[in-house]
Amino acid sequence: MNLSDTVYEKFKKLISSQSSWKGLEGSQFVQHVGLHLAWAIEDAILKVERAYQESYVDTALNRSSILAMGEGCDYVPRKPVPASGTVLVRNESELPVSIAKGRELLSDGQVAFAVTEAVTVGGGTTAEIPVVQRTSQVITHTVTETKPWYEILLDRDLSPLVEEITVAVDMNDGNGSRVWTKDRLFTNSYPESLVYDEFYHFTDQLGVRFGNGEFGTIPPEGSIVTLTLALTNGDVTLLSGQSLYPAQEIVTETGEIADVTFTVGTTIGGGSSQEDTEEMRRNVHYARVFNERLVWAEDYVYFLRRTCPDIVWGECWGEETAEEMWGYNVHHINHIWLCAHSPERTDDELKAACLEAVGNVPSLNKYIVWYTPELVRFSVKLTGEILQSVDKSDVEAAIRAFLAEAYGDASKTRRENVLIHEMYEGIYDTGYFEKGSGAWFSLEISGTTKPEYIYQMVCIDLEASSFSLSYAGVKDTARIPGGVVDREGL
Repeated sequence: MNLSDTVYEKFKKLISSQSSWKGLEGSQFVQHVGLHLAWAIEDAILKVERAYQESYVDTALNRSSILAMGEGCDYVPRKPVPASGTVLVRNESELPVSIAKGRELLSDGQVAFAVTEAVTVGGGTTAEIPVVQRTSQVITHTVTETKPWYEILLDRDLSPLVEEITVAVDMNDGNGSRVWTKDRLFTNSYPESLVYDEFYHFTDQLGVRFGNGEFGTIPPEGSIVTLTLALTNGDVTLLSGQSLYPAQEIVTETGEIADVTFTVGTTIGGGSSQEDTEEMRRNVHYARVFNERLVWAEDYVYFLRRTCPDIVWGECWGEETAEEMWGYNVHHINHIWLCAHSPERTDDELKAACLEAVGNVPSLNKYIVWYTPELVRFSVKLTGEILQSVDKSDVEAAIRAFLAEAYGDASKTRRENVLIHEMYEGIYDTGYFEKGSGAWFSLEISGTTKPEYIYQMVCIDLEASSFSLSYAGVKDTARIPGGVVDREGL
């Protein structure tokens, strides 16, 4: 008996015990009242159970509930990362023109891109300049009262787009507007420290919080807070050859309007949007443990992956591991080595981004060293027979796709270990080598499948790999050569 039936039967029993309702017992009216009451109670209980589920991060469905749990443990979602690329600047004028850093260029869809390096383009020449998908906005706020933990919330439409915040405060003390420093959880601040922290409200709003007078300065009433926001849409792609247009006219040294065209050189891409709800649900589990404190090797790797989501592999080690590899050296003391790989950035670009991010985290008596990863590769030789009902090109493409996803140097879902049985299972899962179908294959692996040193990243070399496939007979008479592991043995 379900809940509504139970409630209905209890209601009829109660009615039968009331003398004033004796005459209505068994009437259609009482039946419908009982049915309505049963449905109302069942609906209320379901709503209570659903609301109860919202109090746990694993069962919550509403984004606001997960955000509230994240805010409760001081978790701030990962910010968006701007797409980047290069633009070819062609100056058709006779005089040179200067393109300043930060100048905005617009696409046909009115998406803004910012130049990241200043350049001078001579008359009749072409230059290539780096750009990122970014625009800026300045917000001014007047402090309404002097109180500890004063907070400023950004609009909901801006918060998911904020890549970076610069906070400047004029406390009307004669020193003018000064840039304050971000201090995560105020862990390295004193009463006179000009610091702030960021938080993310459950209303999907990014906020800035100031100190309480003991951990960080309290901005007095009337202070002018200037927030400079770097905004980006994150996951944006602009293909090579597409045109861009300057947001403002470009002039030559004599003040004349220059004839300058902008064309995408290297495809603009590689960006990522703000951390989504499901990613946040997983990360909130470990926010209390990590909390942006860089202590263990895993802390650094996690921090780098959050800072640069395009990283597909990373390692970190200290002086003990360094001495195991390179021997004792006093220069190893208090040194921490970082090593990572991204398919979307050069080693120098990734090094600059990672060292800048780690450098912004206060630390004592630590020296961060970047170590360029060494990519060591292995290749496979696949031999086998497939059914006559499938195309060889489709089978090979499916095998290559699996190997690239599992062991490629550009895969974000790559496997850390190269295991032969996992490789067999993955190829079987393509569906072209069903047991008993007559199709079979064997694998041989050549090269390095296990790193010798911690800075080595093992990945597959598909260009050096070979795939030799032939068609099996119509009947299931094909036999697997001796020594080959079949599916039953896995």
